[in-house]
Amino acid sequence: MVLILLVSLLPIPTEATNIRDIEFPVSGQVTHRNDYGEPRSGGRSHEGNDLMGEKMMPLLAAVDGWVSYITIPEASWGYGLVLRDADGWEYWYLHINNDTPGTDDGNGGLENAFAPGIRCGSRVTRGQHVAYMGDSGNAEAAGPHLHFEIHRPDGSTIDPYWSLLNARRSSAFDPAAELQLARSINDDRDLPDVRLRYCLSDSLITTPETDAVYYCGADGRRYVFPNRRIYDSWYDDFDSVITITATELAAVPIGGAVTYRPGERLVKLTTDPKVYAVSRGGVLRWVTTPEIAASMYGDDWARQVDDLPDAYFASYTIGDPITVAL
Repeated sequence: MVLILLVSLLPIPTEATNIRDIEFPVSGQVTHRNDYGEPRSGGRSHEGNDLMGEKMMPLLAAVDGWVSYITIPEASWGYGLVLRDADGWEYWYLHINNDTPGTDDGNGGLENAFAPGIRCGSRVTRGQHVAYMGDSGNAEAAGPHLHFEIHRPDGSTIDPYWSLLNARRSSAFDPAAELQLARSINDDRDLPDVRLRYCLSDSLITTPETDAVYYCGADGRRYVFPNRRIYDSWYDDFDSVITITATELAAVPIGGAVTYRPGERLVKLTTDPKVYAVSRGGVLRWVTTPEIAASMYGDDWARQVDDLPDAYFASYTIGDPITVAL
């Protein structure tokens, strides 16, 4: 995890131009490097990046757009598709799976190559499942991977590495980094510091008349902990809670409800089967696969999922899904 965190903090070089705002095109753990421009047989050069993974990993739409080209039936060079966005940029997906799952028979058919409903002309949304990783065409020796290219409207290619790196940062989630960035609720909510306050910033308060505990924000407002689990995500005990009078409490304006500490737990809404990670500011990010959850929270990740009552949902917002493993 340390190595991944270091990579996530690396600056993108200023000479890396034409960075496209894309979704990382693979759901799952992959390895890749900048192999754009490397020589290939026949005097060719490598026009994309190879994202190495496993067969049947879901491939995701990098952008909103439509399928401008698709190999149906399979071509001699394997299955592939091209997505085009509204600005005319194209995103090429090559070596899509052609095998029956668990084999290397080359007879997987369309159902094991493309997601249901994907055909030439199909409209797609960013992050939508469009195909499966494989080794069709001349990729048998290299192993399962996605060969991913980005083409300008004039047909020329750009180095996709920097767009992929940028997308990987936004598509991944590092619990340790989230915890470091939200050391206090003031940090988590990015509360402004005001001079006039009726309680001490970053303190906990309650009254004899209630079991509720409040956090005093730097903005001079109090934030209630909706339940014990949310409180426990921030504090180990109640030793620092200060008891004040009901009159003193009433003088502190209400700011809202405290949300789970980012990176501490996974949550699931009562009426929603999806599992979410909590990012800063109460942003819920859907963890798209069990493998991604395990990469972040270990093999026992399911034990770290708390049920979040629907009544608390108003305190949260939905962010981008997590489609890349740590």
